[in-house]
Amino acid sequence: MTTGRNFKSAFVPLLLIWLALHAVVLAALLGMKFLLTKSAVLAMLLVAGIVFLISRFRALPRTHSPVI
Repeated sequence: MTTGRNFKSAFVPLLLIWLALHAVVLAALLGMKFLLTKSAVLAMLLVAGIVFLISRFRALPRTHSPVI
């Protein structure tokens, strides 16, 4: 009976270390994902704003088709 208890006492710290390492890796990957996503969205908004302010586009006149 003592062998099972020794195995359990040796297994729990290894399991906790394994879970902690995976939590750190997951946090790093998700943090990088959201940081890059937020940066990409901000960059697209910035470029769209600059293009909107700099470009001199004119609205095309609408041609209305007669209602039949």
